[in-house]
Amino acid sequence: MLKNISLSTALCLVILSSCHTTKAIEGKIINENIEWSHTWITGTNKTDLPHVLIIGDSHVEAYYPSVAKALDGIAYPCKFTSSKSMGDPMLTEQLEEVLKHYHFDVISFNNGLHGRGYTAEEYAAFIPVVYKLLIKYGNPKIQWVNTTAERDNLNLQILDAFNANIVKRNQYVEAFARKKNIPVIDDYSLSIAHPEFYRNDGVHFIPEGVAAESRNVTQGILTLLKK
Repeated sequence: MLKNISLSTALCLVILSSCHTTKAIEGKIINENIEWSHTWITGTNKTDLPHVLIIGDSHVEAYYPSVAKALDGIAYPCKFTSSKSMGDPMLTEQLEEVLKHYHFDVISFNNGLHGRGYTAEEYAAFIPVVYKLLIKYGNPKIQWVNTTAERDNLNLQILDAFNANIVKRNQYVEAFARKKNIPVIDDYSLSIAHPEFYRNDGVHFIPEGVAAESRNVTQGILTLLKK
């Protein structure tokens, strides 16, 4: 469980943000030097198994193959990954194009490592916006995967300055998820406990870390599929 510094304040801010006018949550575009996205939809014409959409960033890109293998014969695993962050309207625009054209029974959502130019509050304002989008075209079961810690690339034993923003982002996610009764997959605690999982960039995981993330996410998806 994340350290509870100001969850009550976080929850109030997230709830208030869901009541803002559209203008107040339009967000702003802050581009990275390279922007990317990747959509991969399987079983598009089949209905014999449920469809699972895994949303995230490069961490999902890394663990998707393992999750897909674990779901083989159980569900059709799909993914949408992007460098866009909550706070950026392009994220919801891209995601809506996927959600409105395909049906998903389970959605695993993660977003938080990108968008260094957004404050935790700007990020949090988009949490209810994204949630409403996830349920706009269906009634999927949802799990929210919190964001892994970011470490100093010169010393992986310590956290870098941006990690304080990640902690706040995760607190906002946890507060909103509790309100909506959405299960949260705690990859942050996993990343804190295992600095040895990190590559030298302080962001991405070596294969052992990818496998651990995959197990966490897969277990959550399988639990939702059984409900």
